[in-house]
Amino acid sequence: MKNRFRHKGLIGMIFFGIAVAGFACQVPVFRFALERWETDSYTVVIVPGASGKLSPSENGVLKFLQSRGGANSGNMNLEVKIDSKKFGESSAASMELFYPPRSAGPRTPPIWSGALTMENAKTLVDSSARREVVSRLLSGESAVWVLIESGNKEKDDRAMIEIEKAIAKAEAELKIPDGVLTVAEARKVSAGNERDLNATLRSSIPLKIQFSLIRIARSNPGESIFREMLLHMESDLGEFRNEPMVFPVFGRGRALEPLIARGINRANIFEHSSYFCGACSCEIKNQNPGVDLLISANWEAAIAGNEVVVEKSLPPLLGIGALTGKATDGEEVTETTGSVSSDLISRPWIMVGGVILLMLVFGSVLILRNKRY
Repeated sequence: MKNRFRHKGLIGMIFFGIAVAGFACQVPVFRFALERWETDSYTVVIVPGASGKLSPSENGVLKFLQSRGGANSGNMNLEVKIDSKKFGESSAASMELFYPPRSAGPRTPPIWSGALTMENAKTLVDSSARREVVSRLLSGESAVWVLIESGNKEKDDRAMIEIEKAIAKAEAELKIPDGVLTVAEARKVSAGNERDLNATLRSSIPLKIQFSLIRIARSNPGESIFREMLLHMESDLGEFRNEPMVFPVFGRGRALEPLIARGINRANIFEHSSYFCGACSCEIKNQNPGVDLLISANWEAAIAGNEVVVEKSLPPLLGIGALTGKATDGEEVTETTGSVSSDLISRPWIMVGGVILLMLVFGSVLILRNKRY
């Protein structure tokens, strides 16, 4: 087992930084991610057989996949491509599943590959465990802990007990950050009450501190592709396939790197839970840890209809996009009231806030990576 250094004092520094950074968004990380972080798309690449063409049944599978994914379907974060320059050695077509490029880089090997059959396609796009994750997250749960069992009953039961004890502690001790407005409260805000819209929930999904556990056996064929998504999040996870691993899933199906074997303990699980329930100090998704899972769910439709519209005048919000000269979606920010540099000079607290923000992000990533084992 690899030795991992524990940055004991880092937690205190992070929470001190959060207390100092009064400008931080007060919506908990788990809820901010659910309501505002769009999912990254996986890619499934279809490789025709030796003939270079798909059979009628294979074309049926292709149409099924296209109906579930793609920019216009809204059903799941999946893009379907056909590799017209590559042919398989056998007569049957195959498919390969890849992580989103932002998460894994452009040249990573496939997570999973198999024959282009309807059975494989259905296992790829959906499974009972993923449906249950979606149901629990949309009911307001802070995170769902997905335990991939080792097959060793003693190890798996020990891990389950540690997780359940940590969940009980987190639900008893953690609190929603002060200042968060529910939908009903936000609609009562008057024009004279200068409350930050970034502290306002965007849906009426219950806001609560609640966690749960899902166990997945290594031998469960219906979860085979889902398991591979989790077990390929890091290149060295194959070394620990005989150990239980637990992956916290939050937001719109975003998973963090796992806790493994003896790393599955109350202290580590509680620390992760504290991260989910803390104020969202960094609103930019890709500066936060984790990888989106391939989930069959229309998140926008599930949340739509509950948006809050507060009729009040607010000053322009200056986010990290303005500090870098780019918006969070990559588009250029147009300056309308003077240069950013002059604004920073006249408002030095912004520079201090930016430094604290970077410390929070860096510290969170280090903690979640270094306390897994």
